[in-house]
Amino acid sequence: MALERPKSLRELALEHLRNSIIDGSLKMGQVLSERKISEELDVSKSPVREALAQLRDEGLVSIEPQKGARVFSLSEPEVAQICDFRQAIETAAFELALVRNPNRLAREMRRVVKDMERERGRGNEKGYLSLDTAFHQLIFKHAGNDYLSASYTRYVGKIAALRTHLAKLPQHTELSFDEHKKIVSTVLEGDMENIKFLLAKHIDRTRQAYKNASIALEGAVTK
Repeated sequence: MALERPKSLRELALEHLRNSIIDGSLKMGQVLSERKISEELDVSKSPVREALAQLRDEGLVSIEPQKGARVFSLSEPEVAQICDFRQAIETAAFELALVRNPNRLAREMRRVVKDMERERGRGNEKGYLSLDTAFHQLIFKHAGNDYLSASYTRYVGKIAALRTHLAKLPQHTELSFDEHKKIVSTVLEGDMENIKFLLAKHIDRTRQAYKNASIALEGAVTK
């Protein structure tokens, strides 16, 4: 059995920062200090700088000359583009997965949904949202297409961070969970047209929820 290679300082810094952005510990738009991160992780600035560069490529961090790094923020048009991207790529992956291994896809999705229900019952939001991400990654796992998987993986962190942001909205998680259960039932039936409908509804609610949250925030600021 091959021994697992120890993670480099760059990989450790990358994992820490990515997880902190995804779970909301680092907020959208928050300024990131290389010095402060280096001190917190007890590493030099070099691996932190390399990690930030990787996160920039993933869309989780923006870096400007003379201004430094900050966690990404999203406008409504950007959220709409993410939703368009998700709908196109997840639909394509679903079509392949249903042809190649529908029974295993349904079985694994059902297991993840059961785990999601358990974490909801425990009040474990972070665990629930991690499983939400895993649910959608199953589509690409069973599609058997490396190019689709790579395209989705490039932005999965940003999608997960947006998911965390929206989970704070009233009833959002409850509605989302119900949609996951309906998708699993439809996968068991092998009804691709219904899957497209449910997936479009599921993703479009992200678009609308972000829009509504932005309107509410603007209203609070102007009062």
